[in-house]
Amino acid sequence: MLLRKIVTDAFKCDQLVYQFTRVDVEDSFLKHGTEEEVNEKYTDSYIIKEAEHHLYMSKEWLEDDLEGEDLKMHTREYNQLKRFLAKHKK
Repeated sequence: MLLRKIVTDAFKCDQLVYQFTRVDVEDSFLKHGTEEEVNEKYTDSYIIKEAEHHLYMSKEWLEDDLEGEDLKMHTREYNQLKRFLAKHKK
């Protein structure tokens, strides 16, 4: 099965990886949360909406008084999502 570019790029975003492999598996939306499963079950628009949601949450976290590793982690995740959406949102 050929993976869509949006799926491979989504798996470069820590927050989306967490969403697919942990949250969606625990909520029984996905069985394993693999790239292949996301490619098969989720539309491009669904993945983009997930990215927008996580970008909003990342922005909220950055507006808190974060320091050190937390600030570094949330800044990295925010930037990953911004790049992803700049590339895939039409």
